[in-house]
Amino acid sequence: MEDKEHFLKGLEKDHANIVKLLNGLEVILKDGRISDAAATFKTINYLKNILIKHLKREDKIFYPDMRKRATQVRQDALLPALDVFIEDMNKISQNVSGFLARYEKEDDISADEKDFISGVKKIRDALIKRIATEEKTLYCIYKAYYNV
Repeated sequence: MEDKEHFLKGLEKDHANIVKLLNGLEVILKDGRISDAAATFKTINYLKNILIKHLKREDKIFYPDMRKRATQVRQDALLPALDVFIEDMNKISQNVSGFLARYEKEDDISADEKDFISGVKKIRDALIKRIATEEKTLYCIYKAYYNV
């Protein structure tokens, strides 16, 4: 089960990095302005890269694995909940992707500062809530399923 433990720790590490990056954007949320567009753009790009890799691993490995294991241990009642988690994550992913696609260059952030800050707040709130929910529920179930 070492690989399952390592895999889950990788997802948790992604979560910690995502939260750290989002917290790094807190200053623009408090100030209501961007003093360093280059640094903000760099943070957003890094966030985007982590999210893309993380979501692929969840979509391709974590959720199918959870589904398979729930069926194996005859916890079919979990399957509808997994569907809700997957659907909810798809919505969050679409919103985050749509937001990030609007800011492909540093100048895009500077030109649309107010909406950018508003968008950062929305994606931050959605992602932090989602991370907490996953870690307090699904990740605990995953650990129990695989004794990690």
